[in-house]
Amino acid sequence: MIFRTAGIEDLPELQRIEESCFQEERYPPEVLAEILLDGDFETILAEEDELVGAATINCGEDLAAAQLASIAVLPPHRGKGIGRALLDEAEGRARGRGRKIMVLQVNVHNVAAINLYLHRGYIIEGMIGDYYGPGRDAYFMDKML
Repeated sequence: MIFRTAGIEDLPELQRIEESCFQEERYPPEVLAEILLDGDFETILAEEDELVGAATINCGEDLAAAQLASIAVLPPHRGKGIGRALLDEAEGRARGRGRKIMVLQVNVHNVAAINLYLHRGYIIEGMIGDYYGPGRDAYFMDKML
């Protein structure tokens, strides 16, 4: 697997990942474009013979911790360790930018993602009510890097 940093030219592929992986919590195209152009964010693409997943971290100077803003693996490629590898790569890049903690929010019903995070050492610190909209709560999780 090869990892590379996404650029604005990757916007159509990132939109495809968002549409394939997220029903309600996906970023609209204009937000994805802003993220790709914002130096505080880094979007990491995972490629095998084709693009199979992506992760975005926010390491803005005004943040004490890195934030995992998004991680997604295309459905046909799930269950192959790609999510774990993307998470490891994202954590390594956050460490490389001087961060010692990674934080994230995850839908309380996204059992697969929650299990991945727990197995990788993340701790559920609390719940954020209505984070994704009315009745759609999120867990707040963090990990020392």
